[in-house]
Amino acid sequence: MDSTRSAGTAVLWLVVLGTLAAGVTAVLVDVPSAALVLASLCVVLAVVRGTDRGVPPAFRARSTAFDVTLLLVAAAALAVLSPAGNLT
Repeated sequence: MDSTRSAGTAVLWLVVLGTLAAGVTAVLVDVPSAALVLASLCVVLAVVRGTDRGVPPAFRARSTAFDVTLLLVAAAALAVLSPAGNLT
C-alpha cells in the first residue's frame, strides 16, 4: 500500500512541476514554447498512465486506453497549435 501511495504522489508532483515549468517557460521564453512543454508533459503522463498501475485515483478518468488516448490527442493538439501563439 505504501509503494502505491508514493508512486501516486510522484505522479502528482510530476504534474505540478510540469505545469510550473510550462508557466515559467511562457514568462521567460514565449507561449509557443510553453505549449510544447505542456505537450511533452501530456506525452510523459500518457506513458506513465499506460505503464504504471499505481497512479492515484485523481489521475484516472476512465479506462487506461481512454486516458492514454486523451492525453496523446491533447499532446498532438498542443504541438500542432503551438505555432499559432506567434500570430498575435
